[in-house]
Amino acid sequence: MDTHALTSLISEVLSIVGLVLGVILYLAGMFVRGIKGGWILTDGVIATSGTGTVIRWFDRDGEVHECPATTHETSELPAGEDVPVWFNSRTPSRCHTHSPESAGRALRLTGLILLGTGVAAAVVGVVLMFV
Repeated sequence: MDTHALTSLISEVLSIVGLVLGVILYLAGMFVRGIKGGWILTDGVIATSGTGTVIRWFDRDGEVHECPATTHETSELPAGEDVPVWFNSRTPSRCHTHSPESAGRALRLTGLILLGTGVAAAVVGVVLMFV
């Protein structure tokens, strides 16, 4: 097997694997981001209750929600301290004190890298057919 045939074989395998797996991983990342719903940034406040320290915030409808303040960002804050809160639009009682925008980001990025590799390998394969 000469170099030309080996390069053609490698580019064909990379293009098939890159395109198929890239699309699958990218769509999986979009699904994970979509299934987790939209996160909305709001201001929360640390409060104490009968169950311990909690974070309270208002949703878009004006309802008050709370969740335990057990994260490392909020566990040492005194009552009355403001804290940024991201709450889920589908289930407003869930919250994060760090930006949740990375949901599915690793899958989407890996999918895009594989798609790029697949497209580049496909281009190399087409060029090799005419050389």
